Amino acid sequence: MAVWPVTLPQTVSWQGYARRIQDTRIRTTVESGPPKVRSRFRARVDQQDIPVVYFTKAQWVLLDTFYTTTLAQGVLPFDWIDPITGATVSFRFVKPPQFGQMLGPDTIPVTLQLEVLP
Repeated sequence: MAVWPVTLPQTVSWQGYARRIQDTRIRTTVESGPPKVRSRFRARVDQQDIPVVYFTKAQWVLLDTFYTTTLAQGVLPFDWIDPITGATVSFRFVKPPQFGQMLGPDTIPVTLQLEVLP
């Protein structure tokens, strides 16, 4: 299992952070009375939008290599610290990393859209 490189930023920016809990229920309407609700599956996959503190150009190259080569274009999972729980969890990219407009000669904002694997 790959691990988030220690040479990349380890902290996240809470401004713009979002976590979506996957709905694991199925709701069925009935002729009368409240809808029936049951579990569809037990292992849920939550999604997180993680704005990471700014990257340097060198870190951008490292992230690109990590995503492209180590994670086979984001197909493979990797371990990293969950920003909410502090526990090590397995993540996988939902979309490729998003690099924002450079804020300086060596300051690049990056947002990661990841899913937390069960």
